[in-house]
Amino acid sequence: MTNLLTQGIEIETAGVSIAQIKTAFENASIKGASVVHDGTPSVDAEIILPPLCLFNMDGTPCQVAYEYLTSVCRVLNRLGCRINSNCGLHVHVGIYPLEVDQPSHQWTADSIAKKERTGRYYTGGLELEPINAVVWYDVLYRYSRQQQLINRILPPSRTNNRYCYPINLNNFDNLHANNATIESIKQLTRGKFSVINFETWSRGTVEFRQHSGTIEAEKIMAWCKLIRTIVNWSITDRVENGTGSTTETTPENPFRAGSRVGVQYSLMRRLAGATTREIMDATGCSEQRVRAAVSEIRNRIGHSAVVTNTMQANGRRYGDGTDFTSYEILHEITVENTGAVMIPENRIGNASIWSNVDDDDFEYWQARTSELYPN
Repeated sequence: MTNLLTQGIEIETAGVSIAQIKTAFENASIKGASVVHDGTPSVDAEIILPPLCLFNMDGTPCQVAYEYLTSVCRVLNRLGCRINSNCGLHVHVGIYPLEVDQPSHQWTADSIAKKERTGRYYTGGLELEPINAVVWYDVLYRYSRQQQLINRILPPSRTNNRYCYPINLNNFDNLHANNATIESIKQLTRGKFSVINFETWSRGTVEFRQHSGTIEAEKIMAWCKLIRTIVNWSITDRVENGTGSTTETTPENPFRAGSRVGVQYSLMRRLAGATTREIMDATGCSEQRVRAAVSEIRNRIGHSAVVTNTMQANGRRYGDGTDFTSYEILHEITVENTGAVMIPENRIGNASIWSNVDDDDFEYWQARTSELYPN
């Protein structure tokens, strides 16, 4: 998987109408950009750029993408577009990186041309497999664990903003990275209006929403590069393909309260479980129906979570299996995972969002913090 990520930029502005911006773009021969109504109070227009590969393999700016972005910002500045505290800058990271033989400048030019010609996004030259959910879990975790630091490199208006809510770090306690799916990651967030929005996954992107509105190309490039570095570091130095194991806790009771199978589940989850007879007495079910419910429970929570203790295992050589066969639901189970897994602690890269950030870029963000929060 390459480090060539596509990024779609959305710029919110105030003070100039959609029609004026469209006309100015046409006069400046800016292709492929959409100018639409946003709906946010005090925001007059949203400029949606076609996906760009802003950086080359070595991290230097892609000249075609940089010149395109600079031209867009130049027109917006000449028009007198304003930025207020309600304006945001949203960056959509494509979940499919460029193929290794795709030059960033050529892909960007093709993307702009396709959007201008058809109104659709260019999908040629992308890898077939998306960036794995384990990587995205790690990106979200690293961003969230240093949320206070990120708040300090952005204006105060973007902290606890209702259009980009932070993620509660405690949410991660309920999901191990190696078990992550995009759907389970969504449950960690506040939906669309989160600092990182996974609701756009079905459209091929993950959206970073926290940056403040700006029509300064250098600020946009700096933010996009930081995002790119965070994602690529998780790909290369924190996640690998292999086998790992995690400990999962079985649910308290996944069945409807008061239902027969729910009562049976609770009995089986007690220490040492429950005998067939105890379950029959508590539910009024036949022995056959008890066994059928055991199969239903196994299908719901996994076969390894349910243990059958035969009467021999219970120390009985003779007697009625109804009285001496028991079923137990383990409170914790070990799950083996193959595919993308977190790198073991003795080899994993630093979780800091500053990992692999260039010295010049690091100093840029420190200066930005001092400018925004001088005291």
